[in-house]
Amino acid sequence: MNVNRDALINDLRGNVIEVGFTKVNGEKRVMLATLREDMLPESFRNSEAEKKEEKDFHQEYKESIACWDVQKGGWRSFRIDSVEYVQAKDGYN
Repeated sequence: MNVNRDALINDLRGNVIEVGFTKVNGEKRVMLATLREDMLPESFRNSEAEKKEEKDFHQEYKESIACWDVQKGGWRSFRIDSVEYVQAKDGYN
């Protein structure tokens, strides 16, 4: 699947997105991902340094997206070229 990285990052900033992808080890993975500030940890929301680190990551590593895994409650990343599908998820307003 051809994914527009910048558009996906923008979508993640406002929504929860289901992302299906293949991990580096070949395992298939489905993740509920977001960059919506109100869903990120309070420590992140209150830290300008952590916000800068996230933005710097996305500027430096153009082949990957770092996001918050809503189900696992932690930061994860995936490679753009491994994405099989993306789908907006309802119920996270």
